Amino acid sequence: MAACNSSSTSDNTSDSTTMSSDTTGTMSSTDTTSSATATDTSAVASSTAMKDGIMTMKDGKMMVMQGGSWQPMTADVTCTNGIKVKKNGEMTKGTKKKTLTEGEMIDKDGQLTDANGKSLDNAGW
Repeated sequence: MAACNSSSTSDNTSDSTTMSSDTTGTMSSTDTTSSATATDTSAVASSTAMKDGIMTMKDGKMMVMQGGSWQPMTADVTCTNGIKVKKNGEMTKGTKKKTLTEGEMIDKDGQLTDANGKSLDNAGW
């Protein structure tokens, strides 16, 4: 089974030798070697870019992302698709109810994701 998030590493090495002579006729050489390693950081970058307004259940409390840090949720929120998110983590739309579990997230548009950022099916909402 292949891993979904594979990283690639490549080494780019270049050697150069510089020869110089002084007035006494002796030769000296300088060896310069450079090495660069490239690493795939796309998974890291995407996990750190959280939008303001994302809500999550964290340690049994509802939290909202504000200015790059998690803050306690102080008021109920109605998402643009009509889902109402309460401070206790209960979500309602019409007669349907669901409570966010630890790590699940919902954004201001009502899009649900699991703790890993994978979209959850919210077609019933």
